[in-house]
Amino acid sequence: MRRSIGLATLVVTFFVMMTVLFVGGCMSKPAPKPLQDMPKGMDNQAVPPIIMPARMVIGYYENPYPGTPDKTGSFPSMKTFAKSMTGVGPFWYRATKDGTLETKESQMVYDTARQLGLKVFPLITNKTGATDGVLGDPAIRTKVIGNIAKILSEKQYDGVNIDFELLPPKHRDNLTAFMAELYDKIHPMNKLVIISVFPQVDVAPDVSGAYNYGELAKNCDFLQIMTYDHHWSTSPPGPIADIHWYEKNIQYAINECGGPQKVIIGVGAYGYDWPKGGSADTINYVDAIVQAEKSGAKIQYDEQSQSPWFKYNDREVWFENEKSAAAKLDVIAKYNPAGIAIWRLGQEQPEIWNLIDKKFPRQQ
Repeated sequence: MRRSIGLATLVVTFFVMMTVLFVGGCMSKPAPKPLQDMPKGMDNQAVPPIIMPARMVIGYYENPYPGTPDKTGSFPSMKTFAKSMTGVGPFWYRATKDGTLETKESQMVYDTARQLGLKVFPLITNKTGATDGVLGDPAIRTKVIGNIAKILSEKQYDGVNIDFELLPPKHRDNLTAFMAELYDKIHPMNKLVIISVFPQVDVAPDVSGAYNYGELAKNCDFLQIMTYDHHWSTSPPGPIADIHWYEKNIQYAINECGGPQKVIIGVGAYGYDWPKGGSADTINYVDAIVQAEKSGAKIQYDEQSQSPWFKYNDREVWFENEKSAAAKLDVIAKYNPAGIAIWRLGQEQPEIWNLIDKKFPRQQ
């Protein structure tokens, strides 16, 4: 009898101990945040977390020169290849030194993009002479951010792309502070926040030094790496994006941002036409082919950099085509980033879209 009571006691004691351990183990984990701590929208109502896209294919949209119709420039490409894209990034807004936003938005382009099922992420650039105020003056910074939030709400954009370029390295901390304040304002509105950043590997510090990838990654949804302009209009002639330089910058971005899920990779679709000893003009694929045919130049392909090029009349042209795009997409596929961004619609060889559909298909 005493043996039976002892066994029962042991059984009860075992279950009590297991209960204490289970409860203790659960209680040692951080408690979930209460509902009142959820982010608030502009109407001060709680909003659900943003559902991130499975895979993005963004086409940058640039309006034509003033006075020309919207149906030139990027418009035909957007309409023709919308099925291969998930969104467009129109080049529409510039932050000024007094905190306002200059605009050249197009209602027709916006309506067409929506009809085609594309998300819209307008670019906000920094107007020449405005950088010190926009980034360095807290009052101006807050005003710019307020105006960005206003247009996102009024126009019902899906998010925003901050494209502040040619920033002096002294603004490194200021840019991070700008993005932190912007993200706190925009993220609760259920809008995506993207920042375009210069590459870091083999890029002059006076161009790339303002972009702290690791800190910026904490204050945005995605970094879009501008992996083009390895050679630019005032540099000596050369590849727009040497394939080895391209891959090194992708690796660097992924390492600094904490993984590929934070990174959108830029894919250039343009070229430069350099005169001997002078500054280059931008040239698109079609014009490069026409120029080569007109001048009787033979288009060559540099296997080392994976870039097409040719010479004519003491000028040298480097550009991008289907073959060079395929090489870049193969590199991108190795790292499985969140998305790609084409700079810009209307400059590309049309055949690259078939490659994108095969090598980096949209998943939504």
